[in-house]
Amino acid sequence: MRESRVSRSVWGRIKGALTRGRFSALFWLLVVTIALPVAVPGPMIQRGMAIILFIVMLSGLRAISNHRREVVIGVCLAVPAVILNATAAILGIKAAYLSSLVLYGLFFGYLAVLILLDTLRRTEIEAETIYAAVDVYLLLALFWTMGYYLLAVADPGSFHFPETDAIGQIQAERVAVRQEPGLATAEDVDWREAHQEAQGTLMYYSFVTLTTLGYGDIYPTGDAARILAMLEATLGQLYLVILVARLVGLYTAQESERRKQTPPT
Repeated sequence: MRESRVSRSVWGRIKGALTRGRFSALFWLLVVTIALPVAVPGPMIQRGMAIILFIVMLSGLRAISNHRREVVIGVCLAVPAVILNATAAILGIKAAYLSSLVLYGLFFGYLAVLILLDTLRRTEIEAETIYAAVDVYLLLALFWTMGYYLLAVADPGSFHFPETDAIGQIQAERVAVRQEPGLATAEDVDWREAHQEAQGTLMYYSFVTLTTLGYGDIYPTGDAARILAMLEATLGQLYLVILVARLVGLYTAQESERRKQTPPT
């Protein structure tokens, strides 16, 4: 009995250490993920992003470590995504890369939903609550970024890019190859080059759409891309409205309770 209690106590301490500061750690890793393609442009960004995304996945699993079943589901999405991404980078298999984008997107969407549910269940506002709410917003942007990547690689011409942008030139060449009879198919074009150039561009487009800034330098031209953009813009605004209302309600109730407990002077 004593050994059982000791083991439970040790496990409780380990669990507490793992969950302490989990949402703040995830936030800073997401900030690095977003800033990396802009700060370090070029071909080397692909390896860097793969490593950063893997670390973000580990931090995300740590953030939901209170629930074993949810962690198992997260692992089932994260591990194949990393393996397929590495396979695509080493062997140049396009299907593996597209599959990794799908799994990355599912993981980020799954993680965003779990953190959002955890945030909505909280009854008190603290620093980790704010970090968790911001994490969800950033994860939503990454979720749609993966969808835009998938379209840009699988269906050239889904987006209009500025002519001065490197990916705009690559996409124009791939569309011309697809439309010109007698030439090689679009699949014969180096899709990895487009991926390297698209790292920062499509992430930038995702955040511009999520915040409904709409600069107009990049815009969807295909039906699937337009549907994704509409859903992202709508969900981004709904999330902010619901989240702000929830946090304000929690803060009001929390302050009211504190005033009741504070003795009059």
